Amino acid sequence: MTNRPPLLTSILHPLNLSMLALTVAAGLCSAWWLAPVGFIFWLIMVGIVARDPGLQISFTRQSREPLAQRFQNRFDRLDRARISIFNSLQGVPPSFRRTVQPIQDTLDNLTEHAYQLCLNMTALENNFAVQQISNNFDDEIENMQENIRKAADSSGKKEYEETLKSLQERKIQMKNIGTLLSRFEAQLTGTNNAVDSVVTGVVGLKGRDTKQVEVKVPPLLQVLQTEQTELQQFDADLEKTSLI
Repeated sequence: MTNRPPLLTSILHPLNLSMLALTVAAGLCSAWWLAPVGFIFWLIMVGIVARDPGLQISFTRQSREPLAQRFQNRFDRLDRARISIFNSLQGVPPSFRRTVQPIQDTLDNLTEHAYQLCLNMTALENNFAVQQISNNFDDEIENMQENIRKAADSSGKKEYEETLKSLQERKIQMKNIGTLLSRFEAQLTGTNNAVDSVVTGVVGLKGRDTKQVEVKVPPLLQVLQTEQTELQQFDADLEKTSLI
């Protein structure tokens, strides 16, 4: 199915197309003033459909770029949890929805943040894999150490020593990047477990009175906010990381 933006989907909605056709027909065949009035109603109908949260979520999900496999499965699980809470808020009393909506909003932000991090980590992972294939730092370091031992003059030895230092720094950098990727993978797993507990908590709130729900929501929100804070640490780590 074609992944159309929500606005275009709304414009092409059969009911909205019918309304637009009736507006034109009324303006041409009945009274001219009916056309602008009908056009206003048509714009309202388009706006209502375009702002539909379900339509916006569907478009966002289908528009996402693929991630590295080690991150894709974990992110998909997080995204499913987001959809699960969204679905659980359909058909509930307005008071329940208003009370629980902050959890949905916070989880939306957490999911989008996680996706952006996954994109950045995917680029890092791909480059990291290429670097591992094209470089053998242990052999190069060993060769450079041998060159230093065999150097006939101080000038040549100094050049070898500078190259050796560069190789050693590069090896450490690659090791740190590998550690960062593994840490992020573990973080996603932990975030999923935390979010799954929130989903279970939200489902358990259905059918309770408003006061009980109001008491239970803040601790669930705190779980999501803690995960958001932990993800933000990886933003800082990425700022300090480069494969160039």
